[in-house]
Amino acid sequence: MDISLLQDQKQVQKLSPAMRQSLEILQMPTADLWELIKKECKKNPTIEIDDRQRDGRTFPKEKSDSHQEFLENIEETIPLKDHLLQQIPDWEEEEKAILLKLLEFITERGFFDGDLQGIANSLHVDIDRVKWVYDELKLLHPHGIGAKNLQECLLLQLDQITSGEHLGLAKTLVREYFDELQKGKIDFLSKKLHVSRKNVIAAGKIIARLNFSPTSGFSNERNVSIVPDLKICKLDGDWVIDFNADHIPLLRFSELYKKIVGGNCEKTPETWRYLKKQVRHGKQLCEAIDRRYTTLMGIAKVILECQIDFFERGPKFMKALRLIDVAKRINLHISTISRAVHGKYVHTPHGVFEMSKFFDAGGTEFVSQSAILERIREIIKSAKVPATDAKIVEILGRYNIHIARRTVAKYRKMINMPNSRQIVIT
Repeated sequence: MDISLLQDQKQVQKLSPAMRQSLEILQMPTADLWELIKKECKKNPTIEIDDRQRDGRTFPKEKSDSHQEFLENIEETIPLKDHLLQQIPDWEEEEKAILLKLLEFITERGFFDGDLQGIANSLHVDIDRVKWVYDELKLLHPHGIGAKNLQECLLLQLDQITSGEHLGLAKTLVREYFDELQKGKIDFLSKKLHVSRKNVIAAGKIIARLNFSPTSGFSNERNVSIVPDLKICKLDGDWVIDFNADHIPLLRFSELYKKIVGGNCEKTPETWRYLKKQVRHGKQLCEAIDRRYTTLMGIAKVILECQIDFFERGPKFMKALRLIDVAKRINLHISTISRAVHGKYVHTPHGVFEMSKFFDAGGTEFVSQSAILERIREIIKSAKVPATDAKIVEILGRYNIHIARRTVAKYRKMINMPNSRQIVIT
């Protein structure tokens, strides 16, 4: 046996604790960040919440009544069904009726416990139409709702996470080794998947942060409280972006910190080391929160500029916008943009939307997929004779929407519209 020692030199980039914390805070929803801030203030004597500065950062308090009303009522409580319907404004009334019927079979934990064929029979609709609505339900927020069991619920949530060092491993654990994962067989999973025990634990932490009951944030009446990070609205004739500082309070260094810096505090070497460490952690936290604010505001400005037709005229006029386009415009990596928009909400004149809603993976370079789907629906409905896929391609071209015929066929299925042979002439 030939045994030899080889040296292999390579560069490995590791994130510092400060960078790791900054990325975690960037991805945190507002409610989670608020809890983190309160926890940090309790254990770090050098920082405290600045109660005197809890107004929005873009307007002084004396601005218009509509702005002040937003600040006072930014946490919205709406019924679950309204929250879901708000995410699908372009659906047909029949599709919405199917969705409401499906919700009758959602358990207290948010899982689906019904029979799709039975629902189709009770509504006198095709089973394929019910299946399509059911699949769409599982893509809506709160993520994981409508799953048939906990395993599917967790997978649905993991699919919403776009990046992460151990994300792939987390998906594998849930999808293929769910029983072993629940029993905590870390050593078994490590050997089975040929990964370190440390990596299995790291992937397990990702899973542990997921919501095991999608309706856990809902009251008995199934109402959900949403805390938007931003509001985009018209104020005195101009479109403006307001940041929700009321739910993300500003921090300041405490009187103890000032005494330390001023030398007015007697300190032993051990106390001095402890306080220096807490001051460093406090600064890192403040800097991470400021970066989160700067990043979200930068993204919101691009959204407002690129989606102005949406804000002026409604969801049907949403244009195509890619994460990479925003990343280039504000000079950040695409993964940073993805983390920033995950789980964040924007209050608009047309309702409260997840920031990810403004980024359409389909469509064309200039038109979002949702806008194209709505246009195809209108073409088919208004056609006096059956509209073939080729004819739809031709009509779309008049609106400067250029897609392939096979794409039209795919979009027909997505909106449950029949092909030209199935359309009844009216």
